[in-house]
Amino acid sequence: MESKESKSFLKSIISLIGPGLITAAVVMGPGSITASSQAGATMGYSLLWAVALAGFMMIVFTRMGSTIGIMSKDSFLGTVTEKYGRIVAILIGVSGFLITTGFQTGNNIGVGLAFSAMFGGSVGIWASIFTIIAMVFLWSSSSIYNMLEKLMTVMVFIMIVTFFGNLFMIRPNGVELVKGFIPSKPEAFGLVVSISATTFSVAAAAFQTYIVRSKGWTKNDLSDGLKSSTIGIVILGLISMVIMITSATVLKPAGITVKSAVDMAMQLEPLLGPLAKWMFLFGLWSAAFSSFIVNAMIGGTFLADGLGLGKELDSKWSKIFASGVMILGTLASILFGKNPIQLLILAQGTTIFGVPLISTVMLLLSNNKDLMKEYKNKMFINIVSVLSIVWLLYLSYRQLMSFLK
Repeated sequence: MESKESKSFLKSIISLIGPGLITAAVVMGPGSITASSQAGATMGYSLLWAVALAGFMMIVFTRMGSTIGIMSKDSFLGTVTEKYGRIVAILIGVSGFLITTGFQTGNNIGVGLAFSAMFGGSVGIWASIFTIIAMVFLWSSSSIYNMLEKLMTVMVFIMIVTFFGNLFMIRPNGVELVKGFIPSKPEAFGLVVSISATTFSVAAAAFQTYIVRSKGWTKNDLSDGLKSSTIGIVILGLISMVIMITSATVLKPAGITVKSAVDMAMQLEPLLGPLAKWMFLFGLWSAAFSSFIVNAMIGGTFLADGLGLGKELDSKWSKIFASGVMILGTLASILFGKNPIQLLILAQGTTIFGVPLISTVMLLLSNNKDLMKEYKNKMFINIVSVLSIVWLLYLSYRQLMSFLK
């Protein structure tokens, strides 16, 4: 029989990694899985550096988000309003809303792809069904955070076991794998944008401020908050890399370029054989639905807080705007979903536009002596943060140019 001490230890571990797992689960949506799978299938191991770089930047900004959330007396955008004015807060609120709508489109497509492959029917129909289910969850729960923490922990664990288990059944090319961590000019820059957008999600990093506040953490919990942030993003980065490695090892030699969810499922055949399709589709659904509610809550809370209408995850206006994110994401997947795989990649790429503003404001807050006190950014973190913002601006420029062609 399990002892009280072991149960208490397990509970404390789950409590520690909970916020980080939620951030990881939000970012590890179907866009991450699809972009990593397509990158591995078409370009082998050559984009592993992009995942590693984006993951490192995400760790830095998620840790900043945790620190800002713990040190601030007000919410993130409440603090932004106090320091830089309501207009800046509104701009960030709108940016967060639009970014999460792009991700939500990907979530809808991921759900639709999984269930249409398993049971038939169109992507749009299944996306609509699960949007309704998600909205029921959203409006019926009196404690969004507690419900999400349990849901994300289970679903992320399932993804970890499946993809890491598969890694032991294949034989990656060690030399080429190591070369993949050396930056090189990519054949398709759009995939670099999508990988960066899905792994280095600044909106999710900023939302960490709300998550740690919802747990009631104080300065005494700062160490645990930073550990949680780091653990979640390390998990995210490792899963993305494993998916890319398995795709490069299994799909690329077979000439499979990933045009459907079933194509992606073939990367799990070394471990699961005939069950690969079903397990992968369940994993794709899990990735999509696990971030369905949280992603929408990010956009809803950002917009509500930016407009000064509500700053808590459970506030009425946060839920109203979160519902708007869900509905708009569903409409986009229905109206523009003729080529769902490419739309999914594009939806993730478009989210890159709003992140330079959010990341810049996070950096400014992290260097505010009155707010951060002894936890003000160190020089190394500032250098990494500035380089990260420059990278985001470059990606935004490249993405804009690709749209104008």
